[in-house]
Amino acid sequence: MIGISRIHDSEDFELVHPRCVLQRRSDYEEGLTLWKEGDPEGARDALRFALEGCGDNLWVHVALGRIALEWDEDFVLARGHFGYAFELVERALPRSFTGRLPRKLPGNKPFYEAAEGLASCYEGLRQRAEALRVRHQAERLAGSER
Repeated sequence: MIGISRIHDSEDFELVHPRCVLQRRSDYEEGLTLWKEGDPEGARDALRFALEGCGDNLWVHVALGRIALEWDEDFVLARGHFGYAFELVERALPRSFTGRLPRKLPGNKPFYEAAEGLASCYEGLRQRAEALRVRHQAERLAGSER
């Protein structure tokens, strides 16, 4: 399960990812390598295997979303992966959360990649209001970054 951790005494927070993310890192990296080598099916298999042991892995969902979007131009499948990653983060935040998730912090980066991918999918599906909603939520969480 994804959590959050306050950075010092600031309003900045970083996402805390489950231990299984590190345990499945080699499968994730193998998937990325296969994708870069032009083998999207092999990449999908490696990434799906990584998800079997860690369904809350934002990086894997983002990678699968990017493959679906960039390789297959499948907006619906890509939206599923990006949307799930986006929702995992939304569920990790308390309802009254007013802090910031700075884009520059490593643990927060896959959230912003998921948000951008999700917004792109909504645009591809001609759902501009949803794309704007997602981008607005991401911008609000990024806050005014220094």
